[in-house]
Amino acid sequence: MAYPIFVNDGWVSPDKAHVSVKDIGFLRGYGIFDFFRIMDGQAIFLSDHLDRFLSSAQKMGIEHRYSKAELSQLILDLAKTSKDSCLGVKLVLTGGDSLNGFEPMEGGSNLFIFPGVFSFANPMEGMHLISQKYHREMADIKSLNYAFAIRYWAEVKSKGGNDLIYYTDELGVSESSRSNLFFVKSGVVHTPGQQILAGITRSHVMSLAAQEFEVRVGDYSLDDFLSADEVFTTGSTKRVLPIFSIDGKQIHSAQRGKITAHLYDLLVKSEC
Repeated sequence: MAYPIFVNDGWVSPDKAHVSVKDIGFLRGYGIFDFFRIMDGQAIFLSDHLDRFLSSAQKMGIEHRYSKAELSQLILDLAKTSKDSCLGVKLVLTGGDSLNGFEPMEGGSNLFIFPGVFSFANPMEGMHLISQKYHREMADIKSLNYAFAIRYWAEVKSKGGNDLIYYTDELGVSESSRSNLFFVKSGVVHTPGQQILAGITRSHVMSLAAQEFEVRVGDYSLDDFLSADEVFTTGSTKRVLPIFSIDGKQIHSAQRGKITAHLYDLLVKSEC
């Protein structure tokens, strides 16, 4: 089923949705987004995602007219029309049109909502990460700018990787390009706390893990991850996925670890 797209004031057919060539989201990457799932008519962790979406807009300085209640109602209306068991929904807010290609017009932001059929990666199939020195600008804002990761994507694939693992010599590992990172050592769950986008799934996994394990947030080097018993990544598109290798070095013999598998099961149950 081809779902309609929301553009500012209403839902339109996909062929009617468009972005102006004067939109500074298009011209300058000045915009924010969020992504979540609708499963069997239920929006997963919707309140958390809308809080982050509105926080990102405020931090980015994008003026808009949408309240949390209004956005929530749009999503709930969409959920009622869903004909598929799982939808991925992306909210995008741009700075709107600009007369000079740089400065946004006052009150001219553009809101788009893109629904589409979504399916998860197999949780048994681990990912392979390639390290890259980098930390994202304005890491606490879910902005549209993913140029750095895309720039290196061909290199990542040529090395047999699925994604990047960002680190710096000063702060250590931060995150992956589109998800948060964890490692397990001697039964303790660790996750970086600086220069990251605080993921919604990350937050829920940390809460679930803390009920059974010690959870530590801190600064961790690339070597900490390479020497870990288990490494996994979390995100709305991934839930909890094992990392099988970093820069070609196998983690946990390229097998999904017990704690990784257990946290995946706990997260799935919490979504119901």
